[in-house]
Amino acid sequence: MARRYWMLLTIAWLSSAFAPCASAQLQAPNYEECRLDAIFPAGGQQGTSVSVELRGYKGGLADPTDIVIDGPPGITVSDLKAISNNNAVQATFEIAKDAPPGRRWVRVASKQSGLTNFAHFVVSSLPEHIEKEPNNTPDASESVKTPVVVNGRVNPKADMDCFGFDAKKGDNLVVAIEAHAIDVHGQGGNYGIADFTLELLDSKGRIVAESLDRLGYDPLIEFKVPADGRYAARVKMVAYGGFPEAVYRLTIGQVPYITSVFPPGLTRGSTETLQLRGPNVPPNTTVRLSSDPNGNFPVALAGPLPATSGRDLPVIEGKFPQSIEREPNNESKSATELKLNSTVNARFESANDVDWYRIRFENKDPVLLQIFAHRFVRSPVDTQLQVYDSAGKLLIENDDDGSTDPGYVSYHDFRTTDSCVSFRPPNAGEYFVRVSDNKGTYGDRAVYRLTMKPNAGVPDFRLRHYPDGVPIWGPGSTAGVLVRMDWLSYPNFDIELSVEGLPDGWKGSTSKALGLSKERPQNRYNRLVYLTITAPSDAAVGTTVPFRIAGRTSHEEKTIERVSYPLTLFYTSDTGFFRVTPVSRAAVATARGPWLESMVDEVTITQGEETMIPVRIHGAKPDLKEMPLVVNLGYSIKCNHGPPVTLPIKDGVCQVPLVQTGELPIGELFITVAQTWRSDIRIGMPGPCTRIIKLNIRPKK
Repeated sequence: MARRYWMLLTIAWLSSAFAPCASAQLQAPNYEECRLDAIFPAGGQQGTSVSVELRGYKGGLADPTDIVIDGPPGITVSDLKAISNNNAVQATFEIAKDAPPGRRWVRVASKQSGLTNFAHFVVSSLPEHIEKEPNNTPDASESVKTPVVVNGRVNPKADMDCFGFDAKKGDNLVVAIEAHAIDVHGQGGNYGIADFTLELLDSKGRIVAESLDRLGYDPLIEFKVPADGRYAARVKMVAYGGFPEAVYRLTIGQVPYITSVFPPGLTRGSTETLQLRGPNVPPNTTVRLSSDPNGNFPVALAGPLPATSGRDLPVIEGKFPQSIEREPNNESKSATELKLNSTVNARFESANDVDWYRIRFENKDPVLLQIFAHRFVRSPVDTQLQVYDSAGKLLIENDDDGSTDPGYVSYHDFRTTDSCVSFRPPNAGEYFVRVSDNKGTYGDRAVYRLTMKPNAGVPDFRLRHYPDGVPIWGPGSTAGVLVRMDWLSYPNFDIELSVEGLPDGWKGSTSKALGLSKERPQNRYNRLVYLTITAPSDAAVGTTVPFRIAGRTSHEEKTIERVSYPLTLFYTSDTGFFRVTPVSRAAVATARGPWLESMVDEVTITQGEETMIPVRIHGAKPDLKEMPLVVNLGYSIKCNHGPPVTLPIKDGVCQVPLVQTGELPIGELFITVAQTWRSDIRIGMPGPCTRIIKLNIRPKK
């Protein structure tokens, strides 16, 4: 499996084996210790009080200070305390009667670990029930009154949960699990998406309906009740798995259950009417949804409907005007018109449905045709994108576009199956685009968005950064955040990066992603770049503050700006366990040992020249005589490329050698000096570290 790693460029070339410090010092924790694994129950009803348990790892939730909740208002938190040897937190969620139904993003702030990743909590308008064991067999099933949302957990392995209820003849029954939709996943040996199975049994214990992966990995049963009687829903995991994080929300009843939204997107800053479909959802049900013109989050949420489990669906936000495909368009002669700088929303309505689009180009400038389906929207389609000339000759095609796949740092479930082509018309005139699905998928959920825009001359890029909750190890100290650049046009321009939006007293850094040039024809430093955040010296432990990261470049006297997507890291060994989150925050945690301050802000050298960076050591024990330090640059190379080097401390200062600089590109680089070093992004980040140091590289004479 392809993986991306933190680059830690050990520019000191001494032995990779280093001696322990003369006096043992605390170290910043591994990132896995700063994580939130699950919330149970994963939801609650409007107007109720819910006692929730938030599970962590290795004591990382000790000394909780707050529960941070993003999303709609309506939840207040009380009775916050650590339990289970500091591996979990308990709190009471007071849900207001008028709290909007739908998901929230919940994190734990603590003195021990700063701020965790998020887990979802869902507010519903239906009565809710919390599972009680034992309930492994139909005979021992828990009795529930429908409609209801059951909050359960399959643990340990081979656990099964059964829930009995009465149903009447003719009922249009919905029995559905929501787990994959709210990113329920395991950890350690149980890592991966939690995959449940669902069975419906009659009063004699016979299976009358069953479901596995109906909505992604989530099962859904639609059942027309044939006779009055007693029925039971049985929940288990694939291969009889089970683990503490395997929580779920089980909806039972004759209630509307949203499974699709169309169109699957809207233009940023607009208000759109969206159609909702699903079992028991009345025909022509719509909802009005508005997009924040200044928002940074790439998706909005459609729904939920009244009297539902609170289930909502993602809707992608784009910058171009949008339209809807016009059926029938299964042939080129009935193609839907597509314009430059626009987006069309479409759906494969029936088996073997294909969609044709007509485009007229006035010149031979290249364009980019790009599909969003799996990405953000979670559509099940696997698109094929083809471009034809007016005579019907195939000019270019694409199935799965690797350039849009973020690789290991993926904020989608799997490697994306979305399509993309960069196309230069051989002549001005009329062309046709054909979109099909390789798997024959069709129906309400088989949606996609096709965008066409120019692909020449205008710089274009996308940014994402992690972690979204940056721990600052003690007041006055500095920690790092890693920004990844996706170059969507030829990378012959630099991107100026900056941390913005911090309160007074906090300090964010600036940095630069280097584009290609004659002086830098090959450049590894344009993919990953560090930025740093420094807390005030009087900041209270437990303080959390929001920030954002922006990237800018200039073109024809205009500034092109992109705001970075913050990524939560769920800490698993599986691709796709990052998720885009609404807000980035920095959090002050308890100091875990010394922190570092560079005594210089800028260094200028010639390629191959060696120098020293003086770093002051704060907060060290008096008998500390040496410390392992490393110089960091944010680009991706092999894991374990050079550990820190143990350096002597004299008068509270380490002289950090900057050597092996011959391969560094000409121009400006931005480095940090860090004490804590982890070679894998899933484990840690550079912190405590110095603030960004600007490194100017001059060419050899």
